[in-house]
Amino acid sequence: MEQYIQKTIVSVLKGEDYRPYVLATINSRFLDNVRSLTSQVLEYKLKGGDWIDNLLSDIYKREGKRSQFELLWFTGLNNKTVRNMAGSSSKSVILDLGKKNIATFRRLFNEADRLLGEYEILITIKKGKEQVVLDPIESAIYLNMISTMKLSIQGGAWSEVGKQTEKGLLYTIFKLLKIDDDSYVIIYQKMKEKGLAGDREIDGIVFGRENKPLSIELKLLGIGNPEIGDEALARKVDLFLTDRLTDMMVEQANNMGIKVIQFRNEDPNHTIDEVHEFFTKAGVKCGTPPKLPWDEMEKKIVEILENFNVENEQNKLLRKLKELTKGEL
Repeated sequence: MEQYIQKTIVSVLKGEDYRPYVLATINSRFLDNVRSLTSQVLEYKLKGGDWIDNLLSDIYKREGKRSQFELLWFTGLNNKTVRNMAGSSSKSVILDLGKKNIATFRRLFNEADRLLGEYEILITIKKGKEQVVLDPIESAIYLNMISTMKLSIQGGAWSEVGKQTEKGLLYTIFKLLKIDDDSYVIIYQKMKEKGLAGDREIDGIVFGRENKPLSIELKLLGIGNPEIGDEALARKVDLFLTDRLTDMMVEQANNMGIKVIQFRNEDPNHTIDEVHEFFTKAGVKCGTPPKLPWDEMEKKIVEILENFNVENEQNKLLRKLKELTKGEL
């Protein structure tokens, strides 16, 4: 995943569409999970008996969060549906509702001729010399399992890649502008818990003239997600960095005194230059951004990201917290 995060950050700073790298992350995870889940289907099918029921029972007994995800995937459910139906998404509830959901497949396939007509879906799984063929009901359950898993990891991956990219992207911008470590913090949960970032989901703070904190929010959103932009403007941050925003929302931000800088533009140097100009006017101590051909700039960005260490940034944040709270942590 790390390589895709780096490529995503390079794409954003270059003003290009970063989404292909998020999709690559999703597809990579999807294939990894397909292999894992399919190997379990093969193993339990070879054992014979009511292999689906046996597999679900064994997954239920396993420890860890992964087992809860697998119960949902194998039974074709999602966490929100389970919680809405039963008021809880515990493993016991998932197992109970999951078995009922699978039972509906079996009832439906009593009418298989009417449902599928002349078509019959049979999934074949092979590994080396071992091979099993799933019957139509098992094949339908398998397909439902795969589709449920894909939807689950897809939503999670967009969120996770977004969060990891945003932290690394801010760090890269700060380092490209040679802002020293004492002049910025990247916000992690600890600072929000202490109330120093309020209840606002801001992503970073830089310290300008007279050590005045300037709040930064970074959201990689498309023009089709205006609600995320609305949320950012409602928080009245000082600088809003985003992929793209509508002209109306940019005008609204300007009227509110919020500086909006968009990454998506034809000149890849324009964004970092605009950030530099904003910081300079606010009294942030920073250097002139490098003027390099983009093949060299990409190498520099990768070098910066290789030095990006979440633990170091969090420790620096804690030091800043002690300073701002006079040691009362």
